[in-house]
Amino acid sequence: MDEITEPLRPFTEPLRPVTDLLPPEGREFLEGGGWWLILAIIVLLVLLVIAKLLRFLKRGLFTRKRRPIDWDRDYRESLADCPLPIRPAGERRLTVYHVPVRLRLVVVAPQGTEVEVDALAVERLLDLIVPGLGALAQNDRPRIRVWPGQISHHGFAATFHRCTINPEGEGRPSRWVLVAGRAQIGKQPVLLGLGLWADEANALGRISLEPHQWLDVLRLRTAEA
Repeated sequence: MDEITEPLRPFTEPLRPVTDLLPPEGREFLEGGGWWLILAIIVLLVLLVIAKLLRFLKRGLFTRKRRPIDWDRDYRESLADCPLPIRPAGERRLTVYHVPVRLRLVVVAPQGTEVEVDALAVERLLDLIVPGLGALAQNDRPRIRVWPGQISHHGFAATFHRCTINPEGEGRPSRWVLVAGRAQIGKQPVLLGLGLWADEANALGRISLEPHQWLDVLRLRTAEA
């Protein structure tokens, strides 16, 4: 018996005051090889702890970070993909600060989550914001997007400008003019963003408008004028 547990004597001897309190059967079990079983259990538990620790360290060091959520994915619009007007400009031309432009992108959204915009009635909506703009949209055939309700009109304008990607780059003259802001139809606010294609490159860039500014900034004039 002693020969079996002799290699463990340096570890079991300090525990003798405790093991002496065990009944004779318990002491016989330990001296007959039970210490080795207890040692094996302890080693197994230590190995399990080390394995979990290594797995945790590996996950922290080598696991790929999760990609951040792309909140703009459903709103992003490449202006390069917006259709070019097929028909020539009509007798009346749309101007932005007197610069002639064509409609290539129209984005409409209600302000608030309790109202929806009918995608089939966007041209009528444009007419109520700028008289004659709906007929011009019928001629230019721009891409029309209806966004879900937006809480803030400032947030809408910021999202529109952020998500409309100008293929000609930023900070230099471009044929693209981007206009966005809140318009008012009676008591109902409507959020509107326009991607406009100018006849020549200009420095207008991106413009944010308040309700009272639409009729001053966007005007329809005859081609002769």
